[in-house]
Amino acid sequence: MKLRTCLTVWAVCLGLAMVAQTTGSLRGRVSDPAAGPIADAVVQAMSADTAYTTGTGADGTYRFAALPTGSYRVRVSHVSYRPQEIAEAWVRAGRSEWVEFTMERAVQELAQVEVRSVAPERMEAMDSEPLTVERSLRYPATFHDPARLAMSYAGVVTTNDEANHFSVRGTAPWANAWLLEGVEIVTPNHLTNAGTSSDQPTLTGGGTTILSAQMLGRSQLLLGGASAQYGNALGGIMDLRLRQGTNERRAYTAQAGLIGLDLSAEGPFRTGGKATYLANYRYSTLGLLSAAGVPLGDENIAFQDLAFTVHAPLGERAELKLFAMGGNSSNRFDRKDSTEWEVDKDSRNIDYTARVGVAGVSFMQRLGRTAKWTTVLALSANEQDRTVEYAPYRRQAAFTDATWLYERKVSAHSAVVGTVSARSAYRVGITAMERDLGKRFSPWSERYAVWLVRPYGEFRYHLTEALRMDVGLAYAADTRNGTGAVEPRLAVRWSITESAHLAVAIGQRSQLPRAELYFETGPLPYVDNRNLAPILAREASITYQHDLRPQLRLHGTVYLQRFLNVPVYAPSPGLWPGYTPSLLNAWDGVTMAQLSGTGTGDGRGVELGLERRFQGDLFFLVNGTWMDPRYTDSDGATQRTRWNVGHVANAVVGKEWAKEKEHLERTWGLSLRANATGGQRYTPMATAEDPRPAPFSAQYRGTYRVDVRLYLKRERPGRTGIWAVDLLNATNAKNEAYRYFDQHQGQVVTRYQLGLIPNLSYRIEF
Repeated sequence: MKLRTCLTVWAVCLGLAMVAQTTGSLRGRVSDPAAGPIADAVVQAMSADTAYTTGTGADGTYRFAALPTGSYRVRVSHVSYRPQEIAEAWVRAGRSEWVEFTMERAVQELAQVEVRSVAPERMEAMDSEPLTVERSLRYPATFHDPARLAMSYAGVVTTNDEANHFSVRGTAPWANAWLLEGVEIVTPNHLTNAGTSSDQPTLTGGGTTILSAQMLGRSQLLLGGASAQYGNALGGIMDLRLRQGTNERRAYTAQAGLIGLDLSAEGPFRTGGKATYLANYRYSTLGLLSAAGVPLGDENIAFQDLAFTVHAPLGERAELKLFAMGGNSSNRFDRKDSTEWEVDKDSRNIDYTARVGVAGVSFMQRLGRTAKWTTVLALSANEQDRTVEYAPYRRQAAFTDATWLYERKVSAHSAVVGTVSARSAYRVGITAMERDLGKRFSPWSERYAVWLVRPYGEFRYHLTEALRMDVGLAYAADTRNGTGAVEPRLAVRWSITESAHLAVAIGQRSQLPRAELYFETGPLPYVDNRNLAPILAREASITYQHDLRPQLRLHGTVYLQRFLNVPVYAPSPGLWPGYTPSLLNAWDGVTMAQLSGTGTGDGRGVELGLERRFQGDLFFLVNGTWMDPRYTDSDGATQRTRWNVGHVANAVVGKEWAKEKEHLERTWGLSLRANATGGQRYTPMATAEDPRPAPFSAQYRGTYRVDVRLYLKRERPGRTGIWAVDLLNATNAKNEAYRYFDQHQGQVVTRYQLGLIPNLSYRIEF
């Protein structure tokens, strides 16, 4: 305790010397994942060449009372544990930021040992990328959407910049999974038909996520090499966590921009209490303007959403968290006058509505001195309706087409985490999810439910201080048809030096067949797809990470993938010989064909990135990806998949210029993002020369886009204001979205992705 007392006195004296500066506080907790709070740990907050130091108390908490505002690298160390470090923690004027650490025990082979390496921030997966509030405010044109933020990372490809659907390492958007607080949920997005060539509802993404990025805690996108606790995904996993509201005082945020009006509140329920809340409400700006009668062009778009979380400690050894989010959205297109018809859409009335919601509870209880038990329960649902009224045209009579898509998930995750010794730890758990899926594509409809039960176990063992092995095993059981999949995982991590790390991972993942893409028993009498087994993905990767400097990191990954049990079209009446497309290419439509789980696929790729984390006044992220995903149909023919773009390159760079006066700090910031991506693939139209073109044998032109963000941040004691201008596609590049045959024009028409979209916004925190 003497160490903590001395450090605290020093920190308070330093804070008194900085009263003239714009400051905020930084707090948090340091704990053992099983044993609980860690006392007498040393916590350092570092900015440029300045380091501030304090210590943790008996309850594992620490506090920096008055830090100058800015971004900090936070490091925690303890004689019995491996050091932990978080690259970016944002301290804002008058706000109290919460940063929590979970430490691993050090392997002490001698009585005195110098711990050489810093443990990675989150090692649930070999390849993961952070999703934070800070990055959503610095990166251009993210619109505070965690999915759009993810599109700046290596291996991630946007399907169309009109929406946030994305592909990871060449897999389809449906191969991704969304998790909230550790349990699987439905896609939490508005306007899920946005950005698709068919304009049909999907279960993969949408115009924007209903969860604003300012609600995020330590969230991440998992790209590959995930530990055994993660399942039911062949692509990326959006692992979203909600941050804890501050317990020092109530704080508020208001924001207005093109996307919407945001109001956020957080704080303790009572002064001095430990239970806290955090809530955010958003209403679309376009919806407000439309309700006021302002003409906004052809389409009337509106949405709103509400999210909140409540965190309540139950004594010293238990915690309870309640969380929920929900929203609705709509899009209305009114038919034009017949004298103005130029394309097919002009002759139609299109009405789309959607509702989505999630509610859950999380409970944590420590078990003795070496283990803890966590259980999370959640209910989520997504329901969408789309109606199209076709006007009479030529010989076609007027008619109405209706589509309905519904998904509900009841999810549970219960796990015990504990330590056996300083060298070893374990996690044993089980997840269970009921997926209730309904769909109607006029005039056919279908609804079914399935339970996925998945027990798993993980064991971690430190062979030495620098060499660690993770072994995991899970079994995914489909209770509807009795099929299942064994999922072994193995990862070896080697800290070569203090700054160089090498990791190798191999394993197998599985995912339930995505029945929204096909009918189990369609209108054709020979169709029966009820016995399709989970799709398998066998993967291997080698990852190298080198910290060239404290804020400069080089990262590279080489990966191989093999997909099995992939549904492909089985030879059936009405299909020409050899036409056996794979569901690896499916996304925004539905098939009524008979399917066979005999297809396969392969993927390989290389990802390389260099990142300078933000500290001081500069940050950048440069990465490149080469990928080659392919599929093999039931005839044994191998083709490039729809998502085989070949290459992706991103460059994000930003700089700030700060000027401080008495009680005011003014900061100008400029950030740029440049993206170049190979074109996606499509099936060309049949011609007299080629009446049966091969699926996805043609490729769109490559795309490029430059986004810009210019902002002015004004920090005064107790509040921060940010004016910002975002330019999405600042050069107004014409990037192909898709091609289709337009009956009105009688020819193939090319539709393009978004042109220049400016967004002026203002944000105030107080």
